[in-house]
Amino acid sequence: MQRAKILVACQDRSARQRLAETFRFRYQTVAVDDGWLALHLVNTTAFEAMVIAERLDSLSGLDVAVSVRESGRNAHVPIMLVARAITPVIREMIERGVVDRCVAEGVETGAFLFEFNSMCGERAERAWAALDADVSRVLGTARRTYSHVFAASTADVPFDAKLLDEVARQLVGAIVDGRISAVMQALQGHDDYTFVHSLSVAAVLAFFGRQIGIREGDLCLMAQAGFAHDFGKRVMPHAVLYKPGPLDTAQMVVIRRHAAAAGQILRCSPGIPAEVINVAERHHERLDGTGYPNGLVGAQIDDLSAVAAIGDVFSALVDNRCYKPGYAPEEALRMLGDMAGPHLEPNYVKTFTQVMHDTGFASWVAPPREA
Repeated sequence: MQRAKILVACQDRSARQRLAETFRFRYQTVAVDDGWLALHLVNTTAFEAMVIAERLDSLSGLDVAVSVRESGRNAHVPIMLVARAITPVIREMIERGVVDRCVAEGVETGAFLFEFNSMCGERAERAWAALDADVSRVLGTARRTYSHVFAASTADVPFDAKLLDEVARQLVGAIVDGRISAVMQALQGHDDYTFVHSLSVAAVLAFFGRQIGIREGDLCLMAQAGFAHDFGKRVMPHAVLYKPGPLDTAQMVVIRRHAAAAGQILRCSPGIPAEVINVAERHHERLDGTGYPNGLVGAQIDDLSAVAAIGDVFSALVDNRCYKPGYAPEEALRMLGDMAGPHLEPNYVKTFTQVMHDTGFASWVAPPREA
């Protein structure tokens, strides 16, 4: 499968190069500096999204955006405008739907990616309405719950634990009814990495649990744990979470705080099962004590957290991220096997790998790969 194309129209050559580098693992970037050339491409090429600078050669970015909305092929593509300032004219353009988002010139890369991913994610969410009603319901409930948790954690108030339970019940229902492959396929079109990863881990854990005979009530617990395990990332700085490259030592210290932060968010919300909190705090612990945040060893790590660690690692390996392309499912399972023993519980890894092989579920979790 070919990567989708995005149009980047910007006068600044170095900015075009930075954007191409930022998007290299998810999109094929078509970059131009001229407004008329951008319009020619709009009329001849299908794009997934557009990033258009306010200042362009021969034609302004706003004029390009207006013409895009009048085009047939790309009229509904999300457009991000990059401007010196958000003026009343630009605000009007946003209200009219001519552009979807606007960011300031020179915005930090992490903040830019957060806005871009949010914009494209909203487009994916609108497309869910055309899916099978049950599939759309699972995705919509999960997204609303994720947004609710983000708003609650930002405001430092508890979130409604019933929402987390409802996500789990709907997800387990999709697994039991055989709709989970459709859920996972639609999920891969969303651009919020952490949301996609969280729902993927929830599906992986619940599917794995059902295959090894776990009763339905406990499957819901596994799904809750998977969905909530990375809630702490919602309060991490965008510059760290969306950095399109390896984190430095100081940034690693920051990102490792997400496990404890997730535990704090969950503990502040009445009705969250203790097992779910444990997974949030322990999914990065490793058998040999090299994990974080507490360096737990062996039997100090409960069974559900040990299984969740496997699901988390597998999903992270196959995911496309802003700093790496995803591995093929077979390669990810091989790498998972290499971690068995010192880091991950070997018997669980063996059973997990067999289930993923025998059912083909691994390919449902992985995003489509470039041909």
